[in-house]
Amino acid sequence: MPAMNTALRPEDWSVMVPPAAAASAALHGALLESRQRWQDLAGLGSDLVFETDNTGRFTFLWPETVLGHRSAGLLGRRADSLLLGAGPSPFDLRQAVRNHRAWVADASGQPRCLSLSLAPLGDARGGFAGLRGAAHDVTQEETAAATAAAGLRRAAMLDALAEAVRHAGTASEAVARGLAGLREALGCAGTAMMVPTATGPEVAAGTVDPPAGLIAAAGLALAAEQDWLGPLEGGQPAALLHHHGRPPALSALAAWRSPGGRAWDAEDLAVLRSMAATLGAVLGFGRLQQELERQASTDPLTGLANRRAFLDALEARLVPRRAAPGALVFLDLDNLKPLNDQHGHDAGDAALRATARLLRETAGPDDIAARFGGDEFILWIDGADAAIATARAAALIQGAHAMPAARAPRFSLGIATWDPASGELPARLLARADAALYEAKRNGRGGWRLAEAPASWN
Repeated sequence: MPAMNTALRPEDWSVMVPPAAAASAALHGALLESRQRWQDLAGLGSDLVFETDNTGRFTFLWPETVLGHRSAGLLGRRADSLLLGAGPSPFDLRQAVRNHRAWVADASGQPRCLSLSLAPLGDARGGFAGLRGAAHDVTQEETAAATAAAGLRRAAMLDALAEAVRHAGTASEAVARGLAGLREALGCAGTAMMVPTATGPEVAAGTVDPPAGLIAAAGLALAAEQDWLGPLEGGQPAALLHHHGRPPALSALAAWRSPGGRAWDAEDLAVLRSMAATLGAVLGFGRLQQELERQASTDPLTGLANRRAFLDALEARLVPRRAAPGALVFLDLDNLKPLNDQHGHDAGDAALRATARLLRETAGPDDIAARFGGDEFILWIDGADAAIATARAAALIQGAHAMPAARAPRFSLGIATWDPASGELPARLLARADAALYEAKRNGRGGWRLAEAPASWN
């Protein structure tokens, strides 16, 4: 008997397979073919494709590894369980969505940004059967955009702060404006510029007084010239950022928030570091300028005002009808040359410093003491009449005699009183006091003479 051919031809299927089963198989094959075609097309432009059921659970994922997860391990899991942060879930939408950005966690818990495109699936009755979606990992792009945006915000903030600093009239005003603007921009409880001193850190400028804990930290940070970050006791976020310059330009920007306030982020610290450099430079310039002005107006040996500074201050005091009366005292050392000849110039310098110390000790808060040049000193006694001025002269002479006799300064004094109603000019007053001084020297030295006021001024 010949062998029978059991192979089925396609035209025989309708005979062998029941019509309903054939239709179901054809539909299933069409769905598989449709899914495969969609998967192939979506995979060409996406990092992952997926489907969910009507409860939002994954029913299909491609490729085999998704965000570090094995795809098989995610099947049956709710898609929104991967989302980070609060807010509405894109997987709850029942309408088409294109390029919706959402942050999700990968298998290691790191944030990843996905650009989602979703389309709803319908069942045989036209109801909602789930979602079909494709996603592209745009973490790098989103991070770059966020970094650029943060940079633009930071640049705009720094420009605004720099503009406030630039429009200030003085260095101190510039620092004050910068600190106030920084406090507002970063939501700080306070900001300050700290500088080192021999006795510890000092607030050179500030919006409010820093907390005690921050001052203590500033002492260590300034000594080591290092930045310091950390919460203070009570949980206050605080920071000390240095401006590295030589004293008196060395400083640190201090900033702090209220207890429980937001911790510093990278953008905050970038702004603080930039402003520490800007305000530190302005503060340092101002302090250097003050130091130069102090040196220009100070006698380096005695620390008293020099001749120019004294004359400027005296001229400002002697304003007719506005000033108070006073007395001018000229003082000249009688024994500077003998001290230099017998004991050397160090002994002479010591006598000059001792005289300056006597003047400082006897001067009142509104008085002006200066080294006028060489072995001459001068003192303005504010509000003094002849009795007060002569008593002060006698006290200076007595103070000198109380020092060890061998190298103590010895001096003569000339006194001239001044009346605002007289209209006497500073030069005339100085000349009268100087004449009284030389009269004291001609009369044996070691004493004082009071100049008589002329009857009228020409």
